[in-house]
Amino acid sequence: MIEAELIEKKIAKDYGFFKFKLHKKLESPDAGQFIMLKALDEPILAKPFSIYSYKNKNLTLFIKRVGRLTGKIFSSPVGEVFYIRGPYGTPYIEKINKGRKYILIGGGSGIAPLNFFSELYPELVYKKLYGFREKYIRELFEEEEQSILVIEEESGKTVVDIFREVYSEELGILACGPIPMLKNLPHGSYVSLESVMGCGIGTCKSCAVKTKEGIKMVCKDGPLFRKEEIQWEWI
Repeated sequence: MIEAELIEKKIAKDYGFFKFKLHKKLESPDAGQFIMLKALDEPILAKPFSIYSYKNKNLTLFIKRVGRLTGKIFSSPVGEVFYIRGPYGTPYIEKINKGRKYILIGGGSGIAPLNFFSELYPELVYKKLYGFREKYIRELFEEEEQSILVIEEESGKTVVDIFREVYSEELGILACGPIPMLKNLPHGSYVSLESVMGCGIGTCKSCAVKTKEGIKMVCKDGPLFRKEEIQWEWI
């Protein structure tokens, strides 16, 4: 495992950006991959977090507070040391059609892997749409990023509503977020699934998903799938 020192954090209610300085480089992380993070003083398994940004051994995560480990991260002071392993999962770029430009559609913490994708492959990005329910989320983003935020509390529209206003068939769709959001996207969309994981390497089977080709593991076979691959009634 790699030591990861928390060097910066920016929080607004239940969302936050957390930057870690790694004591050792990650091995060629790519967009769509995730790391497993653990606090040694917590008696729980490591949890998966998508990579929001990675540069020069600086790892940034965008996290929603949902449980014990995320609560620990939110309350930890700068200087706290965590432990990570990875990266895991199949990079998006290995699955998508690289001859198209994409609308990136994120919901909540699902924006993280999409941001890393836009950082690594800006030439494949047509437009970014990051959806949230409440306007306090604007506190976390820089001025130049405000235009990509879709705030339901402000407009009364969801990120899928706005997507439909700008979509045309020559564009690809790359999305990550809540299941109801993913279900409302057109067939042909690439959807990145979020799941409970215990190991991150396909052993524990806790992230199993039913597809038309049988049971697959989100951590090993995904996290990216074509929308029409998934048996949504089983999720």
